[in-house]
Amino acid sequence: MRKITTSDFGNKNINLNIIPLSLQDSIKRIIENEGYITCDAEARNFNSGGGSFIGELYEVDINGDTVEGAKKTNIFIKHIVTFNKVQYANISEAYLKEVFVYKDLSKIFTLLQNQAGVPPKERFKVPKAYDETSPEAIILENLSKRNFKTYDRLKVMPLKYAQLAIQEMAKFHGLSFIIEEKMPDYFQRNIKSLRHPFNYDEDWKCLVRNVCTHLAKLYDDDVKVRIEKFLQIFLEKYPKFGGYNKTVKCSLTHQDFRINNVLVKEQNGEAEEVVLIDYQVIDYGSPIRDFLFFVFSGSDQKFRRQHLNNLKELYFETFSKFLKYFDMEVENVYPRKEFDKAYTDWLDYGLMSVLFASVFLFAPDTGLDLENLSLSELPFCPDEIIEERLKELIDDFLEWGYL
Repeated sequence: MRKITTSDFGNKNINLNIIPLSLQDSIKRIIENEGYITCDAEARNFNSGGGSFIGELYEVDINGDTVEGAKKTNIFIKHIVTFNKVQYANISEAYLKEVFVYKDLSKIFTLLQNQAGVPPKERFKVPKAYDETSPEAIILENLSKRNFKTYDRLKVMPLKYAQLAIQEMAKFHGLSFIIEEKMPDYFQRNIKSLRHPFNYDEDWKCLVRNVCTHLAKLYDDDVKVRIEKFLQIFLEKYPKFGGYNKTVKCSLTHQDFRINNVLVKEQNGEAEEVVLIDYQVIDYGSPIRDFLFFVFSGSDQKFRRQHLNNLKELYFETFSKFLKYFDMEVENVYPRKEFDKAYTDWLDYGLMSVLFASVFLFAPDTGLDLENLSLSELPFCPDEIIEERLKELIDDFLEWGYL
């Protein structure tokens, strides 16, 4: 296997041997396309702190000179990995979906928002992807160099951050309905055709049983029995939440809308701007799922009691306001009564999605070995703080009559 060396680049000092050869070639093309005459380039591993599962992560920094002067290019790479046992998700399909978002759909988003004259601060934003992005590697601008970061996935999210994220979510869903109205052929070919990516096999069922069994042991007899009965409902009902459902309004849905996938930039210690990333499990289904998963996975009981209803109102208000830029009225797109009914009917998705995903949401900082373990073999060892948050979640749904 050939290593890329300084001689490959002429007057350039390149240190990329930590990344696969195919990625080295991609970086070489980026260096050439960005017009570098001389440059230094260095690649290094990126540690997500246990928050990333289906890719090897790298950062590449390029510093040098072009004919126009000094220049810096900072790149983030997610490179595909192979799951040897897990059949729950098709990783190749996941990368194809993300390529579609960054190289195709993002251009449609920009076109439509330009045509409508959406003010810059009101737009839905997608990170810059390089042309070298492929089904093997997602190659993006490294937003950490513009002071974006992720909040601690193990802590309750700040309110301002939650508000900004909910507003981005509403715009993301809104763009799906806008494409349906303005570009119906594109919508039919590329959005409505997005299939639900998950396979609810026996391995998945074993993981859910492991989580519910662990949590049931935290309670006395009555609640323990309720959780055990709920398990069977969970296994039967949760797969029905996936993908297109003719009983509710459907749109393009992110499906992994969580703290790790919403980057944040702060001003004076408070969230100022957020950007959504990781589009690998998008599908066409109920947008309520994104709202419920995000809010319930990033909150505790106190946060929900103080802010849940207000965040729901903020979502719908933002959704309605965003549609107006495109001369669309929310009552003709997603009537408030339908939205409220879907929220109530699907509320237990918030509980089920977080219980299932808790293995990943609250994984150890060292991550999970999804390349070699099955779902049922993954460790579920929440600390006391996370156990308390999960108990609070169960308590809420007991109080609301879903358990």
